[in-house]
Amino acid sequence: MIVFGMVLVGLLAVGVAVMWGLRRWTLDEVALEARLRLPETHTLAYAVPVGDDPATFVAALARAGFTSVGVMEGGFERLLVACDEENRTQVRSIIEHVEGVGFEGPEVHAGHVSFEDER
Repeated sequence: MIVFGMVLVGLLAVGVAVMWGLRRWTLDEVALEARLRLPETHTLAYAVPVGDDPATFVAALARAGFTSVGVMEGGFERLLVACDEENRTQVRSIIEHVEGVGFEGPEVHAGHVSFEDER
């Protein structure tokens, strides 16, 4: 009976730790999105093609040292990337050369990338 109680308490502790970790991760994502939406933060916005996973772009940009977040607006996924104007070409190149798994196919190919302020 004591062993059962210890296992139950252990499982509850693990559950609480997982919930706390998920809460912390969610709050960090919200804070990052809020920071990227500030007027003084220079960002590039990229409309993620339907069927592509924005996480592949976020991961590729993070490997290159850029901060980005995927946001859903008006039913469409957008990628907000914090970068200075002189890094626009580098960000474009990273997004164009991302390879990964999309929602509907084995590979993601962004093709030519145009940011929302260029349309």
